[in-house]
Amino acid sequence: MTNVLHGGRHFYGFDIGVLVLDNSNPRPLGDIGNAQTWDFPILYEVVESASAQHVVEEGAAGLLPAFIEGARKLERLGVKAILTSCGFLAVFQRELAAAVGVPVATSSLLQLPLALQAVSPERKICVLTINGEKLTREYFESVGVREEDMDRITVVGLEHSEMLYSALILRSGVLDVDVARADMVAAARGAVDADDSIGAFVMECTNMPPYTEAVRAATGLPVWDVVTLGNTLYRAVSG
Repeated sequence: MTNVLHGGRHFYGFDIGVLVLDNSNPRPLGDIGNAQTWDFPILYEVVESASAQHVVEEGAAGLLPAFIEGARKLERLGVKAILTSCGFLAVFQRELAAAVGVPVATSSLLQLPLALQAVSPERKICVLTINGEKLTREYFESVGVREEDMDRITVVGLEHSEMLYSALILRSGVLDVDVARADMVAAARGAVDADDSIGAFVMECTNMPPYTEAVRAATGLPVWDVVTLGNTLYRAVSG
């Protein structure tokens, strides 16, 4: 058997690509934008002018062409699957998946149908999101949540949190990880205290996984986030 390699690209070994928003917020371990979060190499592509504020608060209006261009670039560079760094990009799920020949998972919300089936039909799924007011029904439809399951989803937003919203959306440039963790735990505990039928959490925001373990420990409930999504995607395309 011969061992002959053929070139064609400048670099190799990146199976997963990530379309990253044009933000420079701090990214602790666990964040999608911290390469050490992952057990496999990641190739990042920044989508210029796509700020978190634009994507979250303005519905990513006018940005689809830039995201398609970024996805196609990652595909040309050899990635086998693509993630994005904002759960609100679920709004582009169908368009981005259609634009390239590799799998695209725009949002951790894609795990909602799984979570709804995995827990008892008597239980609800709580979505922890960076902005509950902006996470409208359109986003759930984009990830395949059935109309009849909408009453099993409760949304808790962090737009009034002490730390996270200013750091991630308003670009303060400062992230106190301990305060952010407290924000997340308070939101999760508050949700469970208000509704004891909650059976699991899905974190919309890709900057929330640094606090997944704290939420899981505080509530005793399963948590799906972009890391669980990314790991599943990697196993699907790389084994």
